[in-house]
Amino acid sequence: MLLSVVSCEKTIFIDTQDGDTKIVMNGIITPDYGLWLNLSRSISPSEPLASSYKPIINGTVTYFKSDSLLNSISQNNSGNYYDTTYLPEPGVPYNIQVNVPGLSEASAHVTIPDPVPIHTFDTTAVVREEGNINNGYHTEIDFFIDFSIEDPDPAINHYMLGIFYLEEGKFQPLEADTEDLHMNIYIKDGVKILAWDDQEFNGQTGDFTVFFRLSQPEGFETRFRFVLYSIDGDYFKYLKSYSQNFTVLNEDALLFEAVPVSSNIKGGYGIIAAVSSDVRTFEYRF
Repeated sequence: MLLSVVSCEKTIFIDTQDGDTKIVMNGIITPDYGLWLNLSRSISPSEPLASSYKPIINGTVTYFKSDSLLNSISQNNSGNYYDTTYLPEPGVPYNIQVNVPGLSEASAHVTIPDPVPIHTFDTTAVVREEGNINNGYHTEIDFFIDFSIEDPDPAINHYMLGIFYLEEGKFQPLEADTEDLHMNIYIKDGVKILAWDDQEFNGQTGDFTVFFRLSQPEGFETRFRFVLYSIDGDYFKYLKSYSQNFTVLNEDALLFEAVPVSSNIKGGYGIIAAVSSDVRTFEYRF
């Protein structure tokens, strides 16, 4: 029986057609930091995966507020183009155009949503475990954060959460978790991402609880940074499609239907996330 199963294997060669090379735009526009954009080019199915990332270093990024030119950016670092001199405003349309010799123009039209403030915020720390780890005494703490927001009405709003802790002068990301069904996008890809929309509480107060864990040596002092991001609908759709694909790929299914990844790039690929935020911080000593 086993021999008969093995003998049923057959190799099928599929002739795929290479499409036109297009510009790939991935970046973020936010009132806190300005515009950050990474440019690369798409690859064809015939190209090896080892060389799949092709940064664009000879592009020009033209940055408009409505129809008024803000900046033209050509200097870059390995395909990263940025403008931090101008901080964009929520509620104002921005147009980002990219031109590269030999490729068709790509562009994105985005509007940063107004930030939704954190209404209430409360933290609880619970000692989970204490002991010697790697020749040092460590304490493992479970942190619980209860927060609420007053969702604006009647607009459709989308949210994302970020939690960070300070170590050696830099804020490091933490993996947050939740049992709240309102948070309807959950991605575990390096760092967990929690995102949700207001379809269950539109125009009302939304109450949420998230938790995370951190282990540090006794006496370690840190500052936590809790960020509530208000994100645009296009970025939310991108996160949702990415989450669906990531879930399918990690189920090790033999056959599955691919989910098209959402994009807001005209004439190319990628995503420009329009984001605003509200922040709370608190300190803790282990």
